[in-house]
Amino acid sequence: MDYSVVVIGGGPAGMMAAGVSAEKGHRVAIVERNKVFGRKLLLTGKGRCNLTNHTDIENHVNNLFPQGKFLYSALNLFPPAAMMKWFEERGVNLKVERGQRVFPANDDSHSIRDAMVEYMKNNGVELKPLQKVLECQVNENGFLINTDKEKIRTEKLILATGGCSYPQTGSQGDGYGWAEKFGHKIEKLEPGLVPLISKKRILNEARGLLLKNVKIRLKDRKENRLYEELGELEIIENGFSGALALSASLFVKKGENFFLGIDLKPGLDHKKLDLRLQRDLEERSNESLEKIMGGLLPAKMISPFEKITGLDFKKSGHEISREERKKIGENLKKISFLIEGKKDWDEAIITMGGINCEEIIPKTMESKIIPGLFFAGEIINVHGLTGGYNLQAAFSTGFLAGSNC
Repeated sequence: MDYSVVVIGGGPAGMMAAGVSAEKGHRVAIVERNKVFGRKLLLTGKGRCNLTNHTDIENHVNNLFPQGKFLYSALNLFPPAAMMKWFEERGVNLKVERGQRVFPANDDSHSIRDAMVEYMKNNGVELKPLQKVLECQVNENGFLINTDKEKIRTEKLILATGGCSYPQTGSQGDGYGWAEKFGHKIEKLEPGLVPLISKKRILNEARGLLLKNVKIRLKDRKENRLYEELGELEIIENGFSGALALSASLFVKKGENFFLGIDLKPGLDHKKLDLRLQRDLEERSNESLEKIMGGLLPAKMISPFEKITGLDFKKSGHEISREERKKIGENLKKISFLIEGKKDWDEAIITMGGINCEEIIPKTMESKIIPGLFFAGEIINVHGLTGGYNLQAAFSTGFLAGSNC
């Protein structure tokens, strides 16, 4: 037998699994199709790497779908606090930002990736970059892996191949095919954490604008509330991006229409906002409504907002009627857009869907179908909102799988 454990996939889950397994004394190899390990990891958080969320396990479970509870064992074994300590012990200083998002203090994802590669090397993991796996087979002795360079035999196999997101990094969803051949069911794959598409052009003038501290509500055609959160929303051509839109995309299914409501002033209720508008209109009664609205909206948003309300923003403050003031307030609290879909795989950060959790032992990450086969990371049908939840899930499932090989 060549190895005790072979990991396929050199992302965060795979690197963690390989390092932990080798630290236990196993002979471990990790196979990666790219020249460098953690290539996708380097792109996360726009190159800054939001590696976790500095909150408790319950919060992580509540922000993971469709079965966050499946990860209780993984998160208990390697929770956010333990992961932060793990990196800090390896020389990576961390910082906590808004929303309890955790980043390397130097804002460079290379420091996270480099710490993991060093961890693998220090524990004797044999790194096999630039090897494309062609086939995985199971036999009475374990597993046979055929790559474009060699045949590898192993007692145990960890599939940490990721999903279909970031296809430019080589992610092609190969692991799903091998898992299916092993008898596993693959839940429908969809791009996740992607921009939303709305062809209503009224905001196109404001494209590129990042709206901060706004609240969105996503509803389906039956008016069921699917997602509601406060944060940042970016206006792009024919749609929305930013943390809020990306998280909302997890609830948008292809072929269906949804409705997005934007509250531009979530810190004020209707009554307080109306009092604010009355005061501004009275104190600046001789100024144009366009200038007055500059105190409530970013400059790039004023012209689109004028079109949304249908009012004449050249009118002076003293010319605005009570009904017009109410209309301004109503639109500041809610602008509605028809969401006609979401962007595709080339812009996806994560994959929704994957290996059915019911077929994996949650306390070990081992297959219930094939003994000795383990899974870690994005290949499993668990995905989370923005904020570090997906990387924590990857690290925790990798740690659990590596611990049980």
